[in-house]
Amino acid sequence: MAGALMCLCLLACAGGPVSAQTAPFQTSIDATWQTALRLAQSGQDAQALPLMERLVSAAPRNKQFRFELALILYRLGRDRRARFHLEQVRGAALTDAEARLVNQVLAKIQERKVWSGHFSFNIRPETNGTKQTEDRILVIGGFPLTLNDTAIGKPTVSTIVSTGFGYAPTLRPGLKAEFSLHSYLKYNTEVALRDYQLTGRAGLAFSPDATRHWAGGLSLNTRRAADVPYSETAGLYLSHARQVSRRGTLRFGAEISRTFRRAGRTDIDRGYASVSYSHAVGGHAQISTTGFIERNLTDERGLDGLRRGISIGGLYAFNGGLITKLSLRLEDDERTGVNPVFGVARKDKKTVLDLRIYHRDFRVGQFAPQIQFGIERNRSNIPLADYTNRYFSLGLTRKF
Repeated sequence: MAGALMCLCLLACAGGPVSAQTAPFQTSIDATWQTALRLAQSGQDAQALPLMERLVSAAPRNKQFRFELALILYRLGRDRRARFHLEQVRGAALTDAEARLVNQVLAKIQERKVWSGHFSFNIRPETNGTKQTEDRILVIGGFPLTLNDTAIGKPTVSTIVSTGFGYAPTLRPGLKAEFSLHSYLKYNTEVALRDYQLTGRAGLAFSPDATRHWAGGLSLNTRRAADVPYSETAGLYLSHARQVSRRGTLRFGAEISRTFRRAGRTDIDRGYASVSYSHAVGGHAQISTTGFIERNLTDERGLDGLRRGISIGGLYAFNGGLITKLSLRLEDDERTGVNPVFGVARKDKKTVLDLRIYHRDFRVGQFAPQIQFGIERNRSNIPLADYTNRYFSLGLTRKF
């Protein structure tokens, strides 16, 4: 982690503010801007795109550069990236007319979106991927207990692939049907850590304008864990997003579901609710916070209980193209069933610090390689579940 932060600082210093660059460099930016504008205004968006991307990398705070890039991406049909930049530019000092124009383009993106897709790929080494105690000897009731290797945390390497697509035909202005299919595949040489999930959703979405959005419907999930069928889940979901200021967006989400587990395991009833707020800053940064609460009810000892948490995060684009994301998450997990060995109901307090780094000008096709570092500390009154895990991940992102 220390090495990553040192690299981050060196790259940030290397970027430096545009105002500190030499006069020839500023002249080059001005000439590139004029050339990119001429190409875009003459309908040559594909030729203007790399020039405008270079400008946004060099000066991410410049609202004109970022907005023109968003328009070019919009005209080229790359709506996901166009939305990312439009949401960023909301943090700049916009006039009323500029703010209305941003919202108008966002509304058009939402209106014309019919097919969508996503893909992510990560290779994730972890120092304690099994998330178990690292102590070989535990004291239980005053007596020492020596654990075998299967009960002790060990390093692992997982390959994680997440992909999916959505179909959202328009029923009438502002109202759409929504259908989606999402898969999550986690492969590990440790059979017990393998996890394969397929989730489908069907519902309705209502967006009267770019500042408000409602969605809700039915979700179905099937899961295979440790290479055997594990469960099927059916539930209902509801979400709402509202722009509460020119720079801030408030979101609510809720789900209720029942998981039907196989192999004689009891079913689980789950209720989940979350609220989040994101705030764009300066046209090149964003801060966000999220709180959630989750209730699980089941007859199986140790699985029912209440989980709640909060996370705080931020995104920052440095001059030169470097982009960083930093988040801190705090969770409490309180179970109601008493553990028969330790004689207490399990209580965990988890802290996760996560840093992600990528450069918008370093590409693999339409993706940017992303490096992720993190540390996860779980403090539990059940010694077997008290652990520290550090992880490193190399993956791909399209948020640039």
